[in-house]
Amino acid sequence: ILAQVSFQFKFTPFVVWRRNHAKMWILRALLGAAVVAIISGSYEVGVGISDITGPAAQIVFMGYAVSTQSGEGIHFRQRARAFVVSDGTKRVAYVSGDFGMGGDLVNTRVVQGLERALGKGVYTYENLCISGTHTHSTPGGFAQYVMIEVPTLGFVNETLDALVTGIVDAVVKAHRNLQPGTIKVNRGTLDADSNINRSPTSYLLNPQSERDEYPDGNTDKGMLLLRFDAADGTPLGMLNWFAIHGTSMNNTNKLISGDNRGRAGMLFEQAMNGDALPGMGPFVAAFAATNLGDVSPNTAGPRCLDTGLPCDGSTSTCNGRNEMCVALGPGTDGDMYESTNIIGTKQFEKAMELYNSATEEVTGPVDFRHSFVEMAGLDVTLKDGSSVTTCTAALGASFAGGTTDGPGMFDFTQGETSLN
Repeated sequence: ILAQVSFQFKFTPFVVWRRNHAKMWILRALLGAAVVAIISGSYEVGVGISDITGPAAQIVFMGYAVSTQSGEGIHFRQRARAFVVSDGTKRVAYVSGDFGMGGDLVNTRVVQGLERALGKGVYTYENLCISGTHTHSTPGGFAQYVMIEVPTLGFVNETLDALVTGIVDAVVKAHRNLQPGTIKVNRGTLDADSNINRSPTSYLLNPQSERDEYPDGNTDKGMLLLRFDAADGTPLGMLNWFAIHGTSMNNTNKLISGDNRGRAGMLFEQAMNGDALPGMGPFVAAFAATNLGDVSPNTAGPRCLDTGLPCDGSTSTCNGRNEMCVALGPGTDGDMYESTNIIGTKQFEKAMELYNSATEEVTGPVDFRHSFVEMAGLDVTLKDGSSVTTCTAALGASFAGGTTDGPGMFDFTQGETSLN
């Protein structure tokens, strides 16, 4: 089930998608028409960053669902980056964290932690959004639901504790750092080789009329960026969204890593914070997840590892099997560390360009919407007037085939519709 987070401004709206496996959590933060200015800025804004690195050894990573991919060290540490915006009446908190995806248990524990730190009702399910960057190289075991916990071999309280403690700390820092400030917005487009569609034959099944609406091709190349400044002009933070998977580090990696988004954030913060140690400077830069679906950073494309030839386009297999069909990044001979740096650097450079040229100021009141929706048993009226009822969620056989970023187990294949 997908949870939709939508920030709508007076300009073009954008959507951030985040997975949730029990209920649909809908948080809609609206920044619209004019509001009374706070001193010389339109809002109070605050930023915060904190370490959320989980256990670095013997815990299976979340993302590829490969039970042998357990941690053996750290590539670079996980961070939670928080942004709080208030108009004096209402406030919202947005957190982008270096982990696979959010979940009900994380949300609940964070809200409880914020109540203890700041008081009841300051941040709730309604005005708090927690978004994972979708890296596939951080410890799992925190998601509560059985399907997600099977590959990680069960629940891992140490992972959950690290996430919750760090996220609470980041939000508290942002809250206590609230000050009069401004928000500016900018948009741009990355190069054609910044991402690829990892299932292009599936994309071609969309109607031609729909595909014609996207002249940039079968992936979204756009970046949307927000710049946060104090009322006196002091730079505070940057938050952007660009569609790309956190899979530059492949499923053989056993080092905790924020992948390409985490690398981009480090580069931006290093540029703004000078000699400060990672995660210790005042400026916070988040590269958050958005409509990343089948959008891959492995821009060299899928090849058969044994022959070097292209994989079968429809099933992502080599000689009928999926294990050898793997997409590689732009690094030398597909080196995942180099690829992570290259893709992260592309995002960093575009973000810095947009940050430096941002002039359009965001204005308007802060508002939010939230609800829990049970998706099974809903009555739906179709276009022809007939009525149907939604059923309990299920996964098809092709889901087990994985992707070219990381093939699945037991030789299921993409596009498979029958187990016969």
